[in-house]
Amino acid sequence: MALLSFIIPTEKDILKDLNEESHSIKFIGLGSFSQTIDEIKFSRTFKYRFDKENTLNQVIYFRKGLIWTFKKVIPLQKVVIGK
Repeated sequence: MALLSFIIPTEKDILKDLNEESHSIKFIGLGSFSQTIDEIKFSRTFKYRFDKENTLNQVIYFRKGLIWTFKKVIPLQKVVIGK
């Protein structure tokens, strides 16, 4: 199956899984995929708008069969602003 032949989690789906409102998160770039024989991984980078430390986070989903499952949020890095 080609990666482009199925629907990915939307921003609305991600906000629902994170239990956040649209004004509290800023999505960065587009999502990315990796695929093995058993599963497909989708990740999307975002940051909380009111995070004073400007930490980038990544939400991770896995797909087995027809269903996407939210797994976790991982911090990526801290962005230093003002230097």
